[in-house]
Amino acid sequence: MSKNLLDTNLIIRFLVNDDSEKVKKVEDLLRNTDNTNILPDTIIAEIIWVLSSYYYLQKSEITEKIKALIHVESVDCNAVLINKALSLWEENNISYVDSYLAAIAELGNITLLSYDRNLKSVSSITVREP
Repeated sequence: MSKNLLDTNLIIRFLVNDDSEKVKKVEDLLRNTDNTNILPDTIIAEIIWVLSSYYYLQKSEITEKIKALIHVESVDCNAVLINKALSLWEENNISYVDSYLAAIAELGNITLLSYDRNLKSVSSITVREP
């Protein structure tokens, strides 16, 4: 059994399919269930930033790709939190990082302290200023 920590650039190559040799290597890595491929939450945020700002993909397309990725058997990540963050990101006019904070608040029934007025549009959480 091999434990691997995945970096953003591997996943970007795989998701945008722009280098067939690298895509094949990542695909083989992900398909091998003898591997545990650790995908940190920060890497998810960076992947989303790259896909939206460099590749100009729409939220719905990015969400679809990330949701498929985090449900790959060999991928070890915080799937519940990431799924919730992706849903909130898609449903609201907020950044992914803000949706991630909102997901933590919602899942943990925690008040989110912020000066960001856009977060108040997320009806499933309580947002207030300190």
